[in-house]
Amino acid sequence: MMQLATPAAGKCLRAYSSALRRQKMSPIAPMPIRSLTLSSPSQEESSSRQCSHSLLILGKPGGGKGTISGKILADFPQFRHVSTGDELRQHVRNRTVLGIEAKKYMDEGALVPDNVMIKMVMGDAVKAVKAGQSLLLDGFPRTMEQAVALDKSLDVDLVINLCIPNDTIIERISDRWIHPASGRVYSYSYRPPKVKGKDDETGDPLVQRDDDKPESVLKRLQKYEDATAPLVEYYEEKGVIQTFKGTMSDVIYPKVKGWLDEKLAEDEDPSAAACFIDRRERMANWEALGKVSARPPL
Repeated sequence: MMQLATPAAGKCLRAYSSALRRQKMSPIAPMPIRSLTLSSPSQEESSSRQCSHSLLILGKPGGGKGTISGKILADFPQFRHVSTGDELRQHVRNRTVLGIEAKKYMDEGALVPDNVMIKMVMGDAVKAVKAGQSLLLDGFPRTMEQAVALDKSLDVDLVINLCIPNDTIIERISDRWIHPASGRVYSYSYRPPKVKGKDDETGDPLVQRDDDKPESVLKRLQKYEDATAPLVEYYEEKGVIQTFKGTMSDVIYPKVKGWLDEKLAEDEDPSAAACFIDRRERMANWEALGKVSARPPL
């Protein structure tokens, strides 16, 4: 239970006495002012008053983003996972307006424009804010240009940069073999098939994708580094990024969790004024850009 300061109760008493005088009645006799009580806010109210965050995970292909994301979601249920690749495929399957627009570019072998991707991310952002959740962004933005464009609508205020040695990733990915029909993935270093070169369930031969061959992996890593180096610098200048180095997700994650615990503890007070101002500004930006039709509750 929360206690209200007595001046508020005194104000109510004076207003009541004034009303009685206007009705030509004798004012009530002075009496002790007792503290008033209010019931604690409901869980739903508390959730809607908490600060929402946009957390981005950066990492090389095969660098453990999926593993770290899964651990974060398990330990921090206030985050809603937004994998832009999965979201894009779902929009295409469901033939949404965004999906139809995106498919035109995909069919031509072109990259889906940033503005389409941002509309998709913002749709999830609105849902998250309505549910009192934060966003865990996976796969977008990937370049500084995308980050600058996204910042016009959504403030990415937490960034995790997973820095894994290239040799570790090349060894990890080139060790990966798949069963094309089912999509089952095997690794001879940590999840080997029961029979070498054969799928556990069907006995079909396993294959290695061209993208998983060492020379292809090295090219992908170089492309990633060229595109992401300016992005890391961009978030460093904003003071919102933390880099975690290592070769094993189970060793890296406790450090990630400790950093997130520290950052999220800073806004545990639901009455933090900056939190409300930030949320209102975000909603105003989204409405101004015509991305949402109604203002989510603050």
